Amino acid sequence: MLPDTTGCSSDDKPPTLQPTPSRELFNPATVRAKDGLLDIEMTITETEVTVGTYTFMTRAYTGLKVNAGEASFEGTYTGTIPGPSLELRPGDQLKLKLINGLPDDDSAVDPPDCGMTTSGGHGGHGPGMQNNTTNFHTHGLHVDPGPPGDDVFLEIGPGESYDFVIDIPKDEVMPDGTMADHPAGTYWYHPHFHGATAIQVGGGMAGALIIRDETKDDLDKLFSPKPEQGQGKEQLLVVGELMLQTKDPCNGKIRLATYGEMGHSGPLPENVVDFFHVNGQLNPILRLHPSEVQRFRVLHTGFRAPLDVAFLRVPDDQVDAATSLPKPDYDPFGYSCASSGGPPMLNRDALRAKSVTYYQVATDGITYAAPLKMPMANPVSEVEYVIPPGGRADLLVQFEPGTYQMVALGYLDFVCWAPQVLATVIVSGTPDTSLEIPQALTPPALYPSFDDMAKPGNQIDNSRQLDFAVSIDAQGTHFTIDDRTFCETRIDQCMALGAVEEWTLNNKVTPSAGASIHPFHIHVNSFLVTSINGKKPAQAIWRDTFLIPTGDMMGVDGTVTFLSRFLHFEGKYVLHCHILEHEDEGMMQLLEVKKDAACEPSMTDTCPMP
Repeated sequence: MLPDTTGCSSDDKPPTLQPTPSRELFNPATVRAKDGLLDIEMTITETEVTVGTYTFMTRAYTGLKVNAGEASFEGTYTGTIPGPSLELRPGDQLKLKLINGLPDDDSAVDPPDCGMTTSGGHGGHGPGMQNNTTNFHTHGLHVDPGPPGDDVFLEIGPGESYDFVIDIPKDEVMPDGTMADHPAGTYWYHPHFHGATAIQVGGGMAGALIIRDETKDDLDKLFSPKPEQGQGKEQLLVVGELMLQTKDPCNGKIRLATYGEMGHSGPLPENVVDFFHVNGQLNPILRLHPSEVQRFRVLHTGFRAPLDVAFLRVPDDQVDAATSLPKPDYDPFGYSCASSGGPPMLNRDALRAKSVTYYQVATDGITYAAPLKMPMANPVSEVEYVIPPGGRADLLVQFEPGTYQMVALGYLDFVCWAPQVLATVIVSGTPDTSLEIPQALTPPALYPSFDDMAKPGNQIDNSRQLDFAVSIDAQGTHFTIDDRTFCETRIDQCMALGAVEEWTLNNKVTPSAGASIHPFHIHVNSFLVTSINGKKPAQAIWRDTFLIPTGDMMGVDGTVTFLSRFLHFEGKYVLHCHILEHEDEGMMQLLEVKKDAACEPSMTDTCPMP
């Protein structure tokens, strides 16, 4: 597996490859709007990528041309994974020509699935699966979902291009008559072509999308990638997830995992590894001064496994005095994943309790009213603090001198997802006391609270329930919402523009597949979670991606209830499970927002049952 990662194979065999951690944190190239416009061209190609000691072919945003705006680089862009970071402000316009430079779909980088069968109806990822057809989604943005904007129904085939135009809202009218700008915060972009989303995102096609507002946003006033006097440093941590076959049974080469391997139940197939990387690196080094406050923008761009973060101090006697790095044989975890001898035993709660204090100040781009001290003292469920695939968390860190490890604690529902060190934090040098953790922050005006239910924009107009389920039969594994798989011609949910709705999501236990978590994501409008398995959350936090938990007891369905306002934009968009293999297999629904809920009729005859 990986250094600082406990093995998860069925027989705990010694690994054959040992990736070497990268050193100082690498920062992806940045392009930002100037005078209200960012006009760029991005090209997608096949390319060879090295992460640790694994070298493999993948798809990546390898070409970048800036027609209008500012760039952090000079000359020719040479990035791979993650893609370049895009920065905009409320009122800016993004013009993006996306150029698909991939070969035709019958020449995909994904070989036939040797010796494996898919877990569902997708058929595996081999030639002819349209793996090289793509599009572009701005995850978390409150923008127009129709063309030429954030239209996830576009099909940009090999050799084709498309000119996106996305306007970042400013001075939008709220239900109470006040005005609101798009929230400054941490977002991201990735492809969203149905049927190939997991293989493209899982291969590294993702990048940060940052909305800045230094005039109104408290965090942007306090922190910057290049801080000036009185500001703290901001660090961008794009956490990706790679699942690789280290020895393809056809040709012995390292390659991206196929869908058969992604969806495999039980221990991972032979020679398949699954791990996180940060900005395309393994275990990079981050540096702080003692007492210095830094902002970590953490983006979970993975396709599958939840991210359970803690910061653990390395005992002084386990630190190499010459490098300030942990000694090579130091194990921060003291526990392992499943072995062939029995079920997995992960004491994550005990390890999390050892985490040094840090503060969470925003989730999914939406700033809190006050910093939340972490680890949380009173969560009603771990889904309150676990970052799901697609989710983001902005953290403030302030440590005393020493060496720390930012760790992912592992997750039982994912073939015993192994614990892993994400990054090493070295705190040394002259103390920096110029900043303190802020006591209060200003939440964005676009997402006001529901504290006063009589206030305009707070009265609930409609309620609905959705059932997420996995079932297995002779035809395979089915990933459904309300007993149906996705169909682009069937409108599953129709909402009136401006409506306030209360939704309950049920995570169904099925006799054939049991229980599993599902990270729910909806485009365009975020939501406020009000109940987790029937209990009020410890913190009122807005989200655009949230884990639907399993039930509190064996055999009981898990539930999440939330409130949302469907504001400003009419059109069709989607909700789905952000375990992207589940989405590609059909765990997605089409919704439409129209004035007076006058949605188009569905063409249900084109939608076969799963």
